[in-house]
Amino acid sequence: MQISNNKTFLGLKESIFSNTTKSDVDGVELKLNSEDGDKIKELLELPDETICEMASKMDCLSSAEDGTYELSVCYSQDRKFAALQLAKYMAFKYRPVTGVRFVENETAESLLKILLK
Repeated sequence: MQISNNKTFLGLKESIFSNTTKSDVDGVELKLNSEDGDKIKELLELPDETICEMASKMDCLSSAEDGTYELSVCYSQDRKFAALQLAKYMAFKYRPVTGVRFVENETAESLLKILLK
């Protein structure tokens, strides 16, 4: 397992962290327009080395108010780990169009650089 949770203060507080770097983990959901959603879908289907190369050529993606796509991102504070899943709005709800993609080190850093400000 890539992440773990730790309960403290009599089990009332819970923190989630990356097993490899021990860095705290956060999560966000980003709404994306069709063009940016298609770009991310392509990226998530590529091998790690190619993701780094392609992401380095891309500008930061901006969040859309009512996006066609929703990207769920779970990432470590040190940006050395990320788990991503892309969903598309179809038939009145967001449905996954990719599996959960786990990335680490340079691949995670390059993806998070274009996703998070």
